[in-house]
Formats: sequence, structure tokens, C-alpha cells
Amino acid sequence: MRSCDGALSEEAALRPDSAQRCVRGKMEAVRTCVGCRSRAPRSSLLRVVLRNSELVADPSATLPGRGAWLHPVDECLDLALQRRAFGRALKVQEALDPTAVRAALRPRTAPREQAEEAVTSHE
Repeated sequence: MRSCDGALSEEAALRPDSAQRCVRGKMEAVRTCVGCRSRAPRSSLLRVVLRNSELVADPSATLPGRGAWLHPVDECLDLALQRRAFGRALKVQEALDPTAVRAALRPRTAPREQAEEAVTSHE
């Protein structure tokens, strides 16, 4: 693994695509967004778990069970639903209800949308 000072361990030298990145002087796990398939630090993604056939947001990443990681934006959620990525990531065959996840994304995107509206209304 690579330490934050740039030193590379013997184990990491054999694996060029490490699953950790240096963020703010600390090593942080990297996960893949099931929507856009891009890799990002764990702290920038939202964990989603399955509860009674309903997708539930797990912002603290502490709920039990298999989880899928998603950028907290509607675009990635829509892509994941379109690609049926949650079913594959969570290893389920049944239809999944994304209502709770979409509701969890609203508070995160609402201030940004309001700020964009304020900027465009002043022009």
C-alpha cells in the first residue's frame, strides 16, 4: 500500500490499482459508484442497503448487510436504476423500491438547486 508520504509498500507494488487513496493526509478506502461506475473516496459516496425490498440510504455506513455505493446525486441514482445495478450489487432478483434513497438525496441537492436558481434569477 502507499502511505500518504508517497512511499510504496512491497504488496502495493505488485497491485498498481490500490483500493485506497490519500485524502487529507490519511489513507481512505475507495469504492465504485454503481451508477456512473467511477471510483471515489468512500466519504464522497452514499451507501445503500436493502431493507424489506426497499433501498435505504445508509449515510453512516453502519447498517448490516450487503451495501452498494452511490454518488449522492440524482443522475447516478437514475443510471443505477436504468442499468439495474442495485440488483447485481446487492445480489437480489426482486424489484427494488428506490423511494427512500431518492428522498435522502433531496436534502443534499436542494440547496445547490436553490443557489443555481438564485444566480439565474439575478441575471
